[in-house]
Amino acid sequence: MNARGLVDIVASNIRAESARRGLYQRDIANALGLQQATVSKRWRGGRAWPLEDLQTVAEILGVTVAHLVTDNSGGAHAIELRPRQDSNLQPRD
Repeated sequence: MNARGLVDIVASNIRAESARRGLYQRDIANALGLQQATVSKRWRGGRAWPLEDLQTVAEILGVTVAHLVTDNSGGAHAIELRPRQDSNLQPRD
């Protein structure tokens, strides 16, 4: 994997975890003491997240740094989504 790929993976994971928790760029920026514009560049993968910031970001998101730098987009580690089982199904359904 090249450095560009890692930058994109980290950015994608931070966006995904932030969305799951209802956090915005400004929330991450405030926690890191940065301007929202700086986080925006990192958010899109236009600039790499410094390693020293990843620990704080991981804590905010409730994940590990390893999770942030791992390609979680699919493959063997993907979460299998299944349809919800409705316990109120009737024979006519």
